[in-house]
Amino acid sequence: MQVNSQLEMRSQKEKILRLEEENRKLREDNEMLLNIMVQMKVTLNRLVNRYVTEQTKL
Repeated sequence: MQVNSQLEMRSQKEKILRLEEENRKLREDNEMLLNIMVQMKVTLNRLVNRYVTEQTKL
């Protein structure tokens, strides 16, 4: 019984470690995507300023 319990505990610990690693990777991906969104917003604002605002001045 005790060996079975130890194996189950080890399995749970390994699963937790895998989940923690996946969580870390997801956080990194999320941070990268947020940075991309910020850059896209800056680019969009530049385009709007250049093309839309310039057109209204004509």
